[in-house]
Amino acid sequence: MEKTQQKKQWKILVVSNIDDNFGDNLIKICFESLLNVVFENLKMDTSCITIRDMSIKAPDETLILDSDIIAFAGGGLFGLSYLDFFDALDRITVLAEEHDIPVFFSSIGVNNMDGNSENEHKLHAILRRKCIKAISVRENLHLFRSFAGNCDYEICRVCDPAVWSRYIYHSYLQDIPKNDSELVGINVARGGLFNDNGKQWKLGDEITFLNELKKELEDRGIDYRFYTNGSFLDDNALHYYADQCNISEEKLIYPNTTRELVQTVARFDCVATIRMHSSIISYALGIPSVNLNWNDKIPYFYKNIGHPERAMELEHWHGKEVFACLQAIRNDNNYQLDEEYLMSLYRYLYRVMNQLCGIEADEAAVYDIETVKAVLCDSAVPLQEDSTDYALKLRKSEKHYLSRFKDMKTKDAELSELKKELRRKTKEAEKKTKESQRLRNYLNKLSFLPSVFLIRAAFYAYKKLRKFAK
Repeated sequence: MEKTQQKKQWKILVVSNIDDNFGDNLIKICFESLLNVVFENLKMDTSCITIRDMSIKAPDETLILDSDIIAFAGGGLFGLSYLDFFDALDRITVLAEEHDIPVFFSSIGVNNMDGNSENEHKLHAILRRKCIKAISVRENLHLFRSFAGNCDYEICRVCDPAVWSRYIYHSYLQDIPKNDSELVGINVARGGLFNDNGKQWKLGDEITFLNELKKELEDRGIDYRFYTNGSFLDDNALHYYADQCNISEEKLIYPNTTRELVQTVARFDCVATIRMHSSIISYALGIPSVNLNWNDKIPYFYKNIGHPERAMELEHWHGKEVFACLQAIRNDNNYQLDEEYLMSLYRYLYRVMNQLCGIEADEAAVYDIETVKAVLCDSAVPLQEDSTDYALKLRKSEKHYLSRFKDMKTKDAELSELKKELRRKTKEAEKKTKESQRLRNYLNKLSFLPSVFLIRAAFYAYKKLRKFAK
């Protein structure tokens, strides 16, 4: 009896920055959605494919070694910045190298490359590992190639996966109500974001801007909503602003999932944003936006979509100037998706998976954009992603609460010690006060003695004078 040939089982590990800033999660979700279309396109049996997620912040050796392919989904992983993912990147690629596991990077950000960090050496080492089979970047291709040197794998520029949001979240966008009047979205981020990126701008400056833009809109009868990208710290900044400036609840939106973030942006006619993925979602949905430039990934994105003037520098990020820019773009009927830009990522994923899985499919068999759109629209994002986002945000909140709780316990202990010290000092002061009082009493007595001596001396002199007079 002829044996049935066992099908190849593929275990693909998708590595990304999993965070409660849902722009990061959107990268992973869109990347995996496109990857599934590629599998269909390559006629692979999806029952033989397992996709697992891993946060780059928490490398899991067991997951890494149990993978057939490791894919980095995108984001600013290679930037020489405060995020510093280099140790994780190094550890993952070292393990992949040692165990002959192919690795590819997709839509990687290489922003804030100052060229002076010790991480440059780590980057050079990572890029020269034989486990790496392909790399695509979303910005700064020339600089990245200079770091990669004479490598023998493909390096190209593609779009961010979130540019496909319109089709990936198609089923969740059908019931978004149309506005009776114009609605402007105003994105809010944590104050420390700017200092972390070397910008002299604080939460107080942001609040001043928010009030300025709010006034410009209200003076013209234009409705608006303040919203965040979901980050716990961004939410805190918006809560603080609303409390300090008495902003009504109806003007505030706090997305709790990636889906809610996409649906939130879909409500607006134009957007003034700080977080870049609000701009990317806006672009994906055909909604014009302007973005504060606090990181050089932002002007790169706007240059890629043909609107470099919409990445505004800090010195121009004031209510009047931003409102003027919003006025100029809000009726932009030519704000259309660049289909070649979108397909750059899809074709890259098709080439890489074709190569790594040994399919040997004809390059001409790659889907056209209409087919990719149709497959994505028919494949809704699993609701499990909502549960994952809720759990992530809850854990982040718990961690921050725990951190504050520990701070308070430490401060309580310090306060208790200070109180003990105060009581000790108070007792010492009271003792010294009593000693001082006794000393003053003694001195008062001493000060009386000369008077007695003078009186006695005078009386003695008087008696002598009387005697002499006689």
